[in-house]
Amino acid sequence: MVFKLLIINLLTFIRVIGTIILVPIYRTYGGYYTSILALICYLTDSIDGILARKFKASTFFGSLFDGAADKLFTIMNFIVLYLITPYAIIPIVIELLIVLVQVMKYNYNYNVQSNMVGKVKTWILAICVILTFFVSDITKATFLPLEFRNLIINASRTSLYFWLLTPAIVMEFLTLISYIREIFTESNSSKIVKEKTNNSKVSWTDFKNVWLNPEYYAKHKNDVNIKKVTKISKK
Repeated sequence: MVFKLLIINLLTFIRVIGTIILVPIYRTYGGYYTSILALICYLTDSIDGILARKFKASTFFGSLFDGAADKLFTIMNFIVLYLITPYAIIPIVIELLIVLVQVMKYNYNYNVQSNMVGKVKTWILAICVILTFFVSDITKATFLPLEFRNLIINASRTSLYFWLLTPAIVMEFLTLISYIREIFTESNSSKIVKEKTNNSKVSWTDFKNVWLNPEYYAKHKNDVNIKKVTKISKK
């Protein structure tokens, strides 16, 4: 099981590495190769999830690490895309607002797992990011017909980037609204503990038995968030 957990989290770590090298890759090699990097990194998001479910190795640590890696990589992609088009500032702002809402949910012991809208948003964003990078440097895509490349090259850059990023912006907005609605829904539920919990020191035993324990994750993943789960584990 330790080996399986290591492989899964190493796949997640690829997105952390991708976040670090994204700017140098874009500056050195342009949008075409950056789109390939983005594609590889986004694929790891699917692969680590598939392996975690197949091996029954999902953990609270893996869930948190995966979510943080996704956020960092996504925001960095849009920061780099801002160098290509100013429209990229919109998803950056909304993504940061989503992070703020999730932090609020975490502080009040609400479930912070991604809902279906958030999961769909991740893949729509991935497609939009990859295509925008790709189109920005399409002259290097020599496997495409010359007529098609010329069509893209001669198109209005403003309109092209607007339509490429519009699905991402729409999904970001829908995800933000869905998470805000969850706050109101959970705040009205008698099953939710609404008071904040105090941070407490976590020993290695607690960390291993709670954060790295697939069985504990399977039992508690839909009950409460990570902060509350940690508190329960010490009772």
